[in-house]
Amino acid sequence: MCAKYEGFSAIVYSRLWLLQIFGKLRSEFPDLQIRLVIFATDFPPATLIKLDKGAFELEILDDIKDAKDLDKVECDAYLASSFEVLSRGVKSLLKGITEKRVKIKNLNALPILGKIMRVF
Repeated sequence: MCAKYEGFSAIVYSRLWLLQIFGKLRSEFPDLQIRLVIFATDFPPATLIKLDKGAFELEILDDIKDAKDLDKVECDAYLASSFEVLSRGVKSLLKGITEKRVKIKNLNALPILGKIMRVF
C-alpha cells in the first residue's frame, strides 16, 4: 500500500491496489487502456485513474474543485457525485444518473466504472 494519498484518493488507491494484487485488474481488463476520473464532490480533489493492461496509476487533480471543472480534464470518462452515491454501488449510480445527481461523461464506460466501483 502507499501513504502518499489521503481522503477519497486513498480509498480509490487502496481498492485498486487490492484488485491488482489479487489479479482482478489483469483478468477483468487485460487489454484495456483508459483514463477515468472519479470525483467525490464532497471530498475534493478529483482522482484520475489510468488503467493500462491490468496495471494502474493515480493522479490527484488538485485544480478540480467542482464537477463543472471536469470538462477541462483530458480523460475517456468521468463520474462525479457525492461520496454517499459513489460508495453505494452501481444501483445507486444509476439512480443518481436518472435523478441528475451524478455527472457522467461517456456512458459506454459505465460497465468499467461499475467493475471498479464495486469494491468501494
